[in-house]
Amino acid sequence: MSDYASFPTGRKKPPIPDDAHPLLMDRLRRPKTVFAPGSRIKMNVVPMFLNLFIPWGVFIACLSITSFKLMYSFPMLALALLGVVYLCWAVCIQRAIIARRSTPEPTWLTYVAIMVGLGCIFGTSAGLYNSRVWTRRYYEIHDLKVLHQLDTVRERGQTVMDAGVVFFATGNELDPMKSWHFKHRTLYCVAPITTNGQTPESHSYDFWAVGKDCCSLGSSDFRCGAWGSSSARSAIRVMDDNDIFFYRLAVQQAETLYGIMATQPVFFEWAEDPLAEVNSWNSIGFKNYLFLVCAAFVFSLLCLAMTSCRFAFIGRGS
Repeated sequence: MSDYASFPTGRKKPPIPDDAHPLLMDRLRRPKTVFAPGSRIKMNVVPMFLNLFIPWGVFIACLSITSFKLMYSFPMLALALLGVVYLCWAVCIQRAIIARRSTPEPTWLTYVAIMVGLGCIFGTSAGLYNSRVWTRRYYEIHDLKVLHQLDTVRERGQTVMDAGVVFFATGNELDPMKSWHFKHRTLYCVAPITTNGQTPESHSYDFWAVGKDCCSLGSSDFRCGAWGSSSARSAIRVMDDNDIFFYRLAVQQAETLYGIMATQPVFFEWAEDPLAEVNSWNSIGFKNYLFLVCAAFVFSLLCLAMTSCRFAFIGRGS
């Protein structure tokens, strides 16, 4: 396209093409410089602020719904609220399509439809991951009981199924000589918790310390959790069903290898200060939440700045 502002004074400019964009028809008659009067495209600051905070707010809403106790305690309500947010996204898409068909002028509706969609998808994904790794584990253990002075010689696994944190009696310790493992991509390690190496009164080893990738493949070697601390005599219950399945397989191999019995095995992560560790999960989850909120604001601001620059230069390109 020729530069219509570059022709000398008095010379007739070429005719404007019939298929020129409506926004450009008037622009082609003006000098191609941002300093000439009337050469700037005026932009409304109100939509710019709305398009900064609306996608950010959508991200925060999805992240908050999926990260914390609402998703854990009331999953159906959380899914319903997410459905409302995604329905609003669908409305934005519909409005953007209508605007694109009805007017040749570029609008913010397409931008906000894209950004709201990104806020929905990334907010939900990040919240579910944060919940699965940190906050859900905290709520599961927090809803169970804390037991003190549990003696593995006298107690059976069936009596502590509602225990989340256990403080064992004096003399209870790991028995690494009866530890074993099961390999399935990850190495699942198990070791019985006994009282001074004694056989339980029920003859069933029901209490097991567990961990991943912390034992040897060829021998009885358990180095999981706080195994090296002489003061450690407590543990946190393992609640993940997928992990429990493979820990059971490891216990079954230990039963066959050592000639022992485990009627109702219960799995724990050996810890020195279990309550502090459980509370740290919730703290880490909240810190991750704050970081994601700040990162989403920076991302939304950056996208808004780039889109504003793009809109501002419409009609001034060659």
